[in-house]
Amino acid sequence: MDNKRNAKGEGSFTTNPDGTVTHRKSVGRKANGQRKILTVTAANKTACIRQMKKKEAQWEKQKNAESIMGGTTVVELCHLHLKYQIEQKELRPKSIDRRECTIDKHIDGYMLGRMQVQSVKVADIDNHITELIREEKLSASSIEKVVDVLNAAYNWAMVRGELEKNPVAPIKPTLVKRIQKLQQKSADNADVDVLSVEEERLFCEEALSVYEKTGKYKYTAGLYGMLLLHTGMRCGEMLALRWKDVDFEHGFLTIEKSRSVAKNRDGNDDKKYIIVEGPTKNVKARKIKLKKEALDILKLIKGNAVNAGEPSDLIVTTNTGQPNTATNLEHRMATIFNNAGLSDLSGGLHIFRRTFATRMYENGARVKEIAAYIGGLESTTERYYIAVRKKVKNGDNVSQVVMLPRIERESKP
Repeated sequence: MDNKRNAKGEGSFTTNPDGTVTHRKSVGRKANGQRKILTVTAANKTACIRQMKKKEAQWEKQKNAESIMGGTTVVELCHLHLKYQIEQKELRPKSIDRRECTIDKHIDGYMLGRMQVQSVKVADIDNHITELIREEKLSASSIEKVVDVLNAAYNWAMVRGELEKNPVAPIKPTLVKRIQKLQQKSADNADVDVLSVEEERLFCEEALSVYEKTGKYKYTAGLYGMLLLHTGMRCGEMLALRWKDVDFEHGFLTIEKSRSVAKNRDGNDDKKYIIVEGPTKNVKARKIKLKKEALDILKLIKGNAVNAGEPSDLIVTTNTGQPNTATNLEHRMATIFNNAGLSDLSGGLHIFRRTFATRMYENGARVKEIAAYIGGLESTTERYYIAVRKKVKNGDNVSQVVMLPRIERESKP
Protein backbone atom coordinates (compact mmCIF):
# COMPACT_ATOMS: atom_id res chain seq x y z
CA MET A 1 0.00 0.00 0.00
CA ASP A 2 1.52 3.29 -1.11
CA ASN A 3 0.79 6.26 1.15
CA LYS A 4 1.70 9.69 -0.17
CA ARG A 5 0.95 13.07 1.42
CA ASN A 6 0.26 16.03 -0.84
CA ALA A 7 1.32 19.60 -0.28
CA LYS A 8 0.07 21.21 2.94
CA GLY A 9 -3.69 21.65 2.84
CA GLU A 10 -4.17 19.19 -0.04
CA GLY A 11 -4.57 16.03 2.03
CA SER A 12 -3.14 12.59 1.34
CA PHE A 13 -3.50 9.85 -1.29
CA THR A 14 -3.28 6.13 -0.52
CA THR A 15 -2.98 3.45 -3.18
CA ASN A 16 -5.02 0.45 -2.11
CA PRO A 17 -4.12 -3.24 -2.80
CA ASP A 18 -6.83 -3.43 -5.47
CA GLY A 19 -5.30 -0.49 -7.35
CA THR A 20 -7.88 2.13 -6.31
CA VAL A 21 -6.86 5.38 -4.64
CA THR A 22 -8.22 6.81 -1.39
CA HIS A 23 -8.00 10.56 -0.85
CA ARG A 24 -8.32 12.07 2.66
CA LYS A 25 -8.45 15.76 3.35
CA SER A 26 -9.03 18.01 6.37
CA VAL A 27 -11.53 20.79 5.57
CA GLY A 28 -11.83 22.61 8.89
CA ARG A 29 -13.77 22.13 12.10
CA LYS A 30 -17.25 20.83 12.86
CA ALA A 31 -19.71 22.67 15.12
CA ASN A 32 -18.47 20.65 18.11
CA GLY A 33 -14.87 21.75 17.48
CA GLN A 34 -13.62 18.45 16.11
CA ARG A 35 -11.72 18.30 12.81
CA LYS A 36 -13.77 17.47 9.73
CA ILE A 37 -12.07 14.88 7.48
CA LEU A 38 -13.46 14.09 4.05
CA THR A 39 -12.63 10.75 2.41
CA VAL A 40 -13.21 9.57 -1.17
CA THR A 41 -12.07 6.47 -3.07
CA ALA A 42 -11.81 6.30 -6.86
CA ALA A 43 -10.00 4.54 -9.70
CA ASN A 44 -7.16 7.05 -9.79
CA LYS A 45 -5.83 10.29 -8.33
CA THR A 46 -7.54 12.52 -10.89
CA ALA A 47 -10.92 10.92 -10.20
CA CYS A 48 -10.32 11.35 -6.46
CA ILE A 49 -9.64 15.08 -6.86
CA ARG A 50 -12.82 15.47 -8.90
CA GLN A 51 -14.94 13.67 -6.29
CA MET A 52 -13.26 15.56 -3.45
CA LYS A 53 -14.19 18.91 -5.00
CA LYS A 54 -17.86 17.86 -5.08
CA LYS A 55 -17.71 16.67 -1.49
CA GLU A 56 -16.01 19.90 -0.37
CA ALA A 57 -18.76 21.94 -2.03
CA GLN A 58 -21.39 19.92 -0.17
CA TRP A 59 -19.53 20.37 3.10
CA GLU A 60 -19.29 24.14 2.61
CA LYS A 61 -23.01 24.32 1.95
CA GLN A 62 -23.77 22.27 5.03
CA LYS A 63 -21.34 24.28 7.16
CA ASN A 64 -22.92 27.57 6.07
CA ALA A 65 -26.37 26.19 6.80
CA GLU A 66 -25.33 25.06 10.25
CA SER A 67 -23.83 28.47 10.86
CA ILE A 68 -27.13 30.17 9.99
CA MET A 69 -29.16 27.89 12.27
CA GLY A 70 -26.42 27.55 14.88
CA GLY A 71 -27.91 27.43 18.37
CA THR A 72 -31.50 27.36 17.11
CA THR A 73 -33.63 24.79 18.93
CA VAL A 74 -36.41 22.72 17.38
CA VAL A 75 -39.06 24.75 19.21
CA GLU A 76 -37.52 28.00 17.96
CA LEU A 77 -37.46 26.65 14.39
CA CYS A 78 -41.14 25.72 14.60
CA HIS A 79 -42.02 29.18 15.90
CA LEU A 80 -39.91 30.85 13.18
CA HIS A 81 -41.78 28.85 10.55
CA LEU A 82 -45.12 29.73 12.13
CA LYS A 83 -44.17 33.42 12.16
CA TYR A 84 -43.32 33.19 8.46
CA GLN A 85 -46.67 31.53 7.72
CA ILE A 86 -48.49 34.28 9.62
CA GLU A 87 -46.63 37.01 7.72
CA GLN A 88 -47.39 35.32 4.38
CA LYS A 89 -51.04 34.82 5.42
CA GLU A 90 -50.77 31.09 4.72
CA LEU A 91 -52.94 30.08 7.69
CA ARG A 92 -56.36 31.01 9.03
CA PRO A 93 -56.45 32.54 12.53
CA LYS A 94 -57.89 29.34 14.01
CA SER A 95 -55.21 27.25 12.30
CA ILE A 96 -52.54 29.55 13.73
CA ASP A 97 -53.90 28.94 17.22
CA ARG A 98 -53.93 25.16 16.72
CA ARG A 99 -50.37 25.08 15.36
CA GLU A 100 -49.12 27.29 18.18
CA CYS A 101 -50.80 24.96 20.68
CA THR A 102 -49.11 21.93 19.07
CA ILE A 103 -45.69 23.58 19.36
CA ASP A 104 -46.13 24.86 22.92
CA LYS A 105 -47.74 21.75 24.39
CA HIS A 106 -46.44 18.79 22.41
CA ILE A 107 -42.91 19.83 21.32
CA ASP A 108 -41.79 22.42 23.86
CA GLY A 109 -41.10 20.91 27.27
CA TYR A 110 -39.75 17.72 25.71
CA MET A 111 -36.13 16.79 25.05
CA LEU A 112 -36.63 17.11 21.27
CA GLY A 113 -37.81 20.69 21.63
CA ARG A 114 -34.59 21.71 23.39
CA MET A 115 -32.26 20.08 20.85
CA GLN A 116 -30.43 22.17 18.25
CA VAL A 117 -32.03 21.66 14.85
CA GLN A 118 -28.87 20.51 13.04
CA SER A 119 -28.14 17.81 15.65
CA VAL A 120 -31.55 16.10 15.42
CA LYS A 121 -31.48 12.63 13.90
CA VAL A 122 -34.21 10.33 12.64
CA ALA A 123 -34.00 8.39 15.91
CA ASP A 124 -34.78 11.57 17.90
CA ILE A 125 -37.98 12.13 15.92
CA ASP A 126 -38.92 8.48 16.37
CA ASN A 127 -38.31 8.65 20.13
CA HIS A 128 -40.41 11.81 20.51
CA ILE A 129 -43.46 10.36 18.76
CA THR A 130 -43.06 7.10 20.68
CA GLU A 131 -43.08 9.11 23.92
CA LEU A 132 -46.29 10.94 22.93
CA ILE A 133 -47.96 7.63 22.09
CA ARG A 134 -46.91 6.04 25.40
CA GLU A 135 -48.26 8.99 27.40
CA GLU A 136 -51.76 8.18 26.04
CA LYS A 137 -52.78 11.83 26.46
CA LEU A 138 -53.29 12.74 22.80
CA SER A 139 -55.56 11.48 20.06
CA ALA A 140 -54.03 9.97 16.94
CA SER A 141 -54.88 13.09 14.93
CA SER A 142 -53.13 15.34 17.48
CA ILE A 143 -49.96 13.23 17.35
CA GLU A 144 -50.08 13.29 13.55
CA LYS A 145 -50.23 17.10 13.74
CA VAL A 146 -46.94 17.06 15.69
CA VAL A 147 -45.32 15.11 12.85
CA ASP A 148 -46.74 17.54 10.29
CA VAL A 149 -45.53 20.62 12.18
CA LEU A 150 -42.00 19.25 12.54
CA ASN A 151 -41.84 18.10 8.93
CA ALA A 152 -43.12 21.43 7.59
CA ALA A 153 -40.65 23.45 9.69
CA TYR A 154 -37.64 21.40 8.54
CA ASN A 155 -38.77 21.51 4.91
CA TRP A 156 -39.12 25.29 5.15
CA ALA A 157 -35.58 25.64 6.52
CA MET A 158 -34.24 23.40 3.74
CA VAL A 159 -35.96 25.38 0.98
CA ARG A 160 -34.40 28.53 2.40
CA GLY A 161 -30.97 26.89 2.33
CA GLU A 162 -30.61 27.05 6.10
CA LEU A 163 -30.50 23.29 6.66
CA GLU A 164 -29.24 20.37 4.61
CA LYS A 165 -31.40 17.56 5.96
CA ASN A 166 -34.93 16.93 7.20
CA PRO A 167 -34.81 14.14 9.83
CA VAL A 168 -38.62 13.80 9.74
CA ALA A 169 -38.99 12.92 6.05
CA PRO A 170 -37.35 9.45 6.08
CA ILE A 171 -39.46 8.21 8.97
CA LYS A 172 -42.75 10.03 8.35
CA PRO A 173 -44.48 7.15 6.46
CA THR A 174 -43.56 4.73 9.25
CA LEU A 175 -44.78 7.13 11.95
CA VAL A 176 -48.10 7.73 10.19
CA LYS A 177 -48.73 3.97 9.98
CA ARG A 178 -47.90 3.58 13.66
CA ILE A 179 -50.19 6.46 14.62
CA GLN A 180 -53.05 5.13 12.49
CA LYS A 181 -52.92 1.87 14.41
CA LEU A 182 -54.10 3.84 17.44
CA GLN A 183 -57.40 4.30 15.57
CA GLN A 184 -57.90 0.58 15.01
CA LYS A 185 -61.55 -0.26 15.58
CA SER A 186 -63.24 -3.38 16.86
CA ALA A 187 -66.38 -4.88 15.33
CA ASP A 188 -68.55 -2.82 17.67
CA ASN A 189 -66.77 0.51 17.13
CA ALA A 190 -68.32 3.02 14.76
CA ASP A 191 -66.26 3.92 11.72
CA VAL A 192 -67.91 7.37 11.77
CA ASP A 193 -70.02 8.67 14.66
CA VAL A 194 -73.51 9.61 13.46
CA LEU A 195 -77.00 9.78 14.93
CA SER A 196 -79.06 6.65 14.45
CA VAL A 197 -82.61 7.16 13.16
CA GLU A 198 -83.93 6.76 16.70
CA GLU A 199 -81.34 9.15 18.17
CA GLU A 200 -82.15 11.70 15.48
CA ARG A 201 -85.84 11.47 16.40
CA LEU A 202 -85.11 11.94 20.12
CA PHE A 203 -82.87 14.93 19.43
CA CYS A 204 -85.42 16.61 17.17
CA GLU A 205 -88.22 16.13 19.71
CA GLU A 206 -86.14 17.68 22.50
CA ALA A 207 -84.67 20.46 20.34
CA LEU A 208 -88.13 21.59 19.22
CA SER A 209 -89.86 21.17 22.60
CA VAL A 210 -91.79 24.16 23.98
CA TYR A 211 -93.01 25.37 27.36
CA GLU A 212 -96.64 24.42 27.95
CA LYS A 213 -97.68 27.78 29.38
CA THR A 214 -96.00 30.15 26.94
CA GLY A 215 -95.57 27.97 23.86
CA LYS A 216 -92.03 29.31 23.49
CA TYR A 217 -89.12 27.08 22.54
CA LYS A 218 -87.11 25.74 25.47
CA TYR A 219 -83.87 25.98 23.52
CA THR A 220 -83.08 28.72 21.01
CA ALA A 221 -79.96 26.80 20.12
CA GLY A 222 -82.12 23.78 19.31
CA LEU A 223 -83.18 25.44 16.07
CA TYR A 224 -79.53 25.98 15.15
CA GLY A 225 -78.78 22.31 15.77
CA MET A 226 -81.71 21.39 13.54
CA LEU A 227 -80.36 23.69 10.81
CA LEU A 228 -77.00 21.90 10.93
CA LEU A 229 -78.75 18.54 10.85
CA HIS A 230 -80.74 19.40 7.71
CA THR A 231 -77.99 21.18 5.74
CA GLY A 232 -74.74 19.42 6.68
CA MET A 233 -72.87 22.75 6.73
CA ARG A 234 -69.99 23.46 9.10
CA CYS A 235 -70.79 25.31 12.31
CA GLY A 236 -68.47 28.17 11.30
CA GLU A 237 -70.35 28.53 8.02
CA MET A 238 -73.67 28.70 9.84
CA LEU A 239 -72.34 31.33 12.25
CA ALA A 240 -71.43 33.58 9.29
CA LEU A 241 -74.84 33.34 7.60
CA ARG A 242 -76.89 36.50 7.14
CA TRP A 243 -80.50 36.74 6.05
CA LYS A 244 -79.46 38.03 2.64
CA ASP A 245 -77.92 34.60 2.03
CA VAL A 246 -81.34 32.90 2.16
CA ASP A 247 -83.59 32.80 -0.91
CA PHE A 248 -86.89 31.76 0.64
CA GLU A 249 -88.75 32.09 -2.65
CA HIS A 250 -86.64 29.61 -4.58
CA GLY A 251 -85.30 27.61 -1.63
CA PHE A 252 -81.58 28.33 -1.97
CA LEU A 253 -78.88 29.12 0.57
CA THR A 254 -75.57 30.79 -0.31
CA ILE A 255 -72.60 29.76 1.83
CA GLU A 256 -69.48 31.85 1.26
CA LYS A 257 -68.12 32.83 4.69
CA SER A 258 -67.04 31.21 7.93
CA ARG A 259 -66.72 32.59 11.47
CA SER A 260 -64.55 31.41 14.35
CA VAL A 261 -62.98 32.62 17.57
CA ALA A 262 -59.20 33.11 17.58
CA LYS A 263 -56.51 34.79 19.66
CA ASN A 264 -56.28 38.55 19.28
CA ARG A 265 -52.79 39.02 17.79
CA ASP A 266 -53.15 42.68 16.81
CA GLY A 267 -52.75 44.10 20.30
CA ASN A 268 -55.19 46.91 19.47
CA ASP A 269 -57.81 45.61 21.85
CA ASP A 270 -57.90 44.41 25.43
CA LYS A 271 -59.81 41.30 24.37
CA LYS A 272 -57.77 38.11 24.44
CA TYR A 273 -59.98 36.44 21.83
CA ILE A 274 -61.88 37.92 18.90
CA ILE A 275 -64.34 36.71 16.28
CA VAL A 276 -62.78 36.47 12.83
CA GLU A 277 -64.62 36.06 9.54
CA GLY A 278 -63.15 34.71 6.33
CA PRO A 279 -63.86 32.39 3.40
CA THR A 280 -65.09 28.83 3.82
CA LYS A 281 -62.60 26.12 4.75
CA ASN A 282 -61.96 25.08 1.13
CA VAL A 283 -62.05 28.77 0.03
CA LYS A 284 -64.92 27.96 -2.31
CA ALA A 285 -68.40 29.44 -1.93
CA ARG A 286 -71.42 27.31 -2.80
CA LYS A 287 -75.14 27.74 -3.34
CA ILE A 288 -77.24 24.79 -2.19
CA LYS A 289 -80.85 23.81 -2.75
CA LEU A 290 -82.48 23.42 0.65
CA LYS A 291 -84.65 20.58 1.86
CA LYS A 292 -88.15 21.55 3.02
CA GLU A 293 -87.10 20.78 6.61
CA ALA A 294 -84.19 23.24 6.38
CA LEU A 295 -86.40 25.99 4.93
CA ASP A 296 -88.96 25.45 7.69
CA ILE A 297 -86.26 25.72 10.36
CA LEU A 298 -84.97 28.97 8.84
CA LYS A 299 -88.49 30.38 8.92
CA LEU A 300 -88.82 29.40 12.59
CA ILE A 301 -85.46 31.04 13.39
CA LYS A 302 -86.53 34.24 11.65
CA GLY A 303 -89.88 34.24 13.42
CA ASN A 304 -88.13 33.94 16.80
CA ALA A 305 -85.19 36.23 16.03
CA VAL A 306 -84.20 38.84 18.61
CA ASN A 307 -83.14 41.23 15.87
CA ALA A 308 -85.35 42.54 13.10
CA GLY A 309 -84.14 40.03 10.56
CA GLU A 310 -82.69 42.64 8.22
CA PRO A 311 -80.71 41.35 5.20
CA SER A 312 -77.39 42.21 6.85
CA ASP A 313 -78.29 40.70 10.25
CA LEU A 314 -76.65 37.47 11.36
CA ILE A 315 -78.99 34.48 11.43
CA VAL A 316 -77.37 32.71 14.39
CA THR A 317 -77.21 34.90 17.51
CA THR A 318 -77.38 34.56 21.28
CA ASN A 319 -80.54 35.28 23.27
CA THR A 320 -79.41 38.91 23.51
CA GLY A 321 -78.85 39.26 19.78
CA GLN A 322 -75.05 39.08 19.94
CA PRO A 323 -72.95 37.01 17.48
CA ASN A 324 -72.89 33.38 18.59
CA THR A 325 -69.86 31.09 18.86
CA ALA A 326 -69.20 27.42 18.27
CA THR A 327 -68.18 26.95 21.92
CA ASN A 328 -71.47 28.41 23.16
CA LEU A 329 -73.47 26.20 20.80
CA GLU A 330 -71.46 23.14 21.88
CA HIS A 331 -72.53 23.77 25.50
CA ARG A 332 -76.17 24.37 24.54
CA MET A 333 -76.28 21.24 22.38
CA ALA A 334 -74.75 19.14 25.16
CA THR A 335 -77.69 20.17 27.35
CA ILE A 336 -80.19 19.13 24.69
CA PHE A 337 -78.45 15.79 24.17
CA ASN A 338 -78.42 15.16 27.91
CA ASN A 339 -82.13 16.01 28.31
CA ALA A 340 -82.96 13.80 25.33
CA GLY A 341 -81.19 10.86 26.95
CA LEU A 342 -78.28 11.03 24.52
CA SER A 343 -75.52 12.06 26.91
CA ASP A 344 -73.23 9.25 25.73
CA LEU A 345 -72.96 10.68 22.20
CA SER A 346 -69.57 11.97 21.06
CA GLY A 347 -68.54 14.11 18.12
CA GLY A 348 -69.79 17.54 19.13
CA LEU A 349 -71.59 19.67 16.57
CA HIS A 350 -69.86 17.82 13.73
CA ILE A 351 -72.12 14.83 14.39
CA PHE A 352 -74.89 16.69 12.53
CA ARG A 353 -72.71 17.14 9.46
CA ARG A 354 -71.75 13.47 9.49
CA THR A 355 -75.36 12.39 9.98
CA PHE A 356 -76.52 14.54 7.04
CA ALA A 357 -73.81 13.14 4.73
CA THR A 358 -74.62 9.57 5.80
CA ARG A 359 -78.35 10.04 5.14
CA MET A 360 -77.57 11.37 1.65
CA TYR A 361 -75.39 8.31 1.01
CA GLU A 362 -78.10 5.96 2.27
CA ASN A 363 -80.57 7.59 -0.10
CA GLY A 364 -78.35 6.85 -3.08
CA ALA A 365 -76.32 10.05 -3.50
CA ARG A 366 -72.80 9.64 -4.90
CA VAL A 367 -69.83 10.66 -2.78
CA LYS A 368 -69.00 13.39 -5.33
CA GLU A 369 -72.48 14.90 -4.93
CA ILE A 370 -72.34 14.72 -1.14
CA ALA A 371 -68.90 16.37 -1.05
CA ALA A 372 -70.09 19.21 -3.32
CA TYR A 373 -73.18 19.80 -1.17
CA ILE A 374 -71.42 19.91 2.20
CA GLY A 375 -68.37 21.72 0.78
CA GLY A 376 -65.71 19.07 1.34
CA LEU A 377 -63.20 17.00 -0.60
CA GLU A 378 -64.37 13.63 -1.91
CA SER A 379 -61.62 11.78 -0.05
CA THR A 380 -62.37 13.57 3.24
CA THR A 381 -66.12 13.12 2.86
CA GLU A 382 -65.80 9.41 2.19
CA ARG A 383 -63.37 8.83 5.06
CA TYR A 384 -64.74 11.05 7.82
CA TYR A 385 -68.41 11.81 7.06
CA ILE A 386 -70.08 8.69 5.71
CA ALA A 387 -70.93 5.87 8.14
CA VAL A 388 -71.39 2.55 6.35
CA ARG A 389 -71.82 0.60 9.57
CA LYS A 390 -75.21 0.96 11.25
CA LYS A 391 -75.76 1.32 14.97
CA VAL A 392 -78.00 -1.53 16.11
CA LYS A 393 -79.48 -1.75 19.61
CA ASN A 394 -80.41 -5.01 21.26
CA GLY A 395 -81.58 -4.16 24.75
CA ASP A 396 -78.67 -2.40 26.44
CA ASN A 397 -76.18 -3.74 23.93
CA VAL A 398 -75.12 -1.56 21.00
CA SER A 399 -73.28 -2.98 17.99
CA GLN A 400 -72.17 -1.71 14.59
CA VAL A 401 -73.42 -3.76 11.64
CA VAL A 402 -72.63 -3.53 7.92
CA MET A 403 -75.95 -3.92 6.12
CA LEU A 404 -76.53 -5.20 2.60
CA PRO A 405 -75.85 -2.57 -0.08
CA ARG A 406 -78.89 -0.50 -1.04
CA ILE A 407 -79.13 -2.01 -4.52
CA GLU A 408 -79.01 -5.50 -2.99
CA ARG A 409 -81.78 -4.64 -0.53
CA GLU A 410 -84.00 -3.21 -3.23
CA SER A 411 -83.58 -6.32 -5.40
CA LYS A 412 -84.95 -8.59 -2.69
CA PRO A 413 -88.54 -9.86 -3.38
